Amino acid sequence: MVRVFNHWVSPRKAVYFLAEEAVLVVALLAGASLGPVAATGGAAGTPVAPAVTRAALASLFFAGALYLGDLYDVHAAVRDRADGRRLLRALGVATIALALADVALATVLPGWMLHRSLVLAATGGALGVLAARGLMPAVVGSPTRVLFLGAGPRARDLARAVEREADGLWEVVGFAPPPGARERAVPAHVVREGPLEEVVRRARAQVVVVALEDRRATLPLETLLALRTRGGRVDDVSFAEAALQRIPLALVRPSALIFEEGFRVSRATRAAKRAVDLLGALGLLVLLAPAMLAVALLVLVTDGRPVLYTQERTGQGGRAYRIRKFRTMRRDAEHLGAAWATDRDPRVLPVGRFLRRARLDELPQLWNVLRGDMSLVGPRPEREVFLRELTARYPLFRLRELAKPGLSGWAQLKYGYGSTVEEQGRKLEYDLYYIKNTSLFLDLVCLLATAKVVLLGRGAR
Repeated sequence: MVRVFNHWVSPRKAVYFLAEEAVLVVALLAGASLGPVAATGGAAGTPVAPAVTRAALASLFFAGALYLGDLYDVHAAVRDRADGRRLLRALGVATIALALADVALATVLPGWMLHRSLVLAATGGALGVLAARGLMPAVVGSPTRVLFLGAGPRARDLARAVEREADGLWEVVGFAPPPGARERAVPAHVVREGPLEEVVRRARAQVVVVALEDRRATLPLETLLALRTRGGRVDDVSFAEAALQRIPLALVRPSALIFEEGFRVSRATRAAKRAVDLLGALGLLVLLAPAMLAVALLVLVTDGRPVLYTQERTGQGGRAYRIRKFRTMRRDAEHLGAAWATDRDPRVLPVGRFLRRARLDELPQLWNVLRGDMSLVGPRPEREVFLRELTARYPLFRLRELAKPGLSGWAQLKYGYGSTVEEQGRKLEYDLYYIKNTSLFLDLVCLLATAKVVLLGRGAR
């Protein structure tokens, strides 16, 4: 894993998907070039630059369809190889979108899009994607083999999380308990006894992760140094941050966060982030003003006043502010006190379910973004009544106040809505990752994922 503008990414995935885009552009260009050639009997002199521009534009439709289909997730792409339904749907969506764009642009910019080569270009693009997907295993390669130094609960939990969440990029090859360690939290058949250097050789481990229960335990320092000098990789449980893109509370000691890099945002990044917030919020308010008016009328007609509801939340630095949302619940939703929303919550109005699924109820918070109370991307704002309980359970919860709350955020996208204290603890792990690694690049990743969630209506309660 490598850090790109503070965000951990897999270089193998990045190389593969960049290669796929290059193959896609070439395939679209080849298909598009056949249309005019066939129509004119092989006339020469067709300008190259406009053709490349058209192919690059068309590739965005295919890339967008693959992204919406979760096919840039290696796990999903591998699962889809069995029947290809998800890939075929994505190719169909891309082709339809490309045809609609061709028709629309033909009336506005005659001679600019694909015209007679549309079918051939779409065919070339589809064949390019299929070829690239067929070569995925060869390009991405085998998973990196990981050996854990330790066989206790910390090593076990991290190994389970890596196998479950880390996109198939890592393979756990065993657990090597240090000399004198008695605690075993993993099955006997995955425990590898013997000198560490010999265990690494037999297991063909590429990464050794130190995950001991007791930091005072004797480390085989000479062996670990020898592995490093021979080009091997030795890591500790901070490996979890890179592999899982979250900071597991059960594995990372709070004291470690005090000395680690991160949790600081430069003035330039803060200024740029604020500029993006202002431009984004203002643009969305102008663009979505008709939709907001329609939502207000819909709530008014179906359930009367009030159309909006206000609520106090805690923002950056612990400062209280008030948010406004379109009302999606009954007027007496909290007559028994504050409570988190749940799946199929009976308090939610029928029209409210639609508004929540489409995220239209969140639009008035754009005003909070303009005011500076919130950002487009950040931790979900919480109410003080919940914060007291969550902070008592998870002292690190107060670190969320280092950042402005967001309309969307890393935790909301990666985990979804948390309706219990335990679920809020898991979301905190993603919030800590975002706060530690805040950057415009990570914000862009979040905004693209938010657009996908909104379009597909995922994760609402």
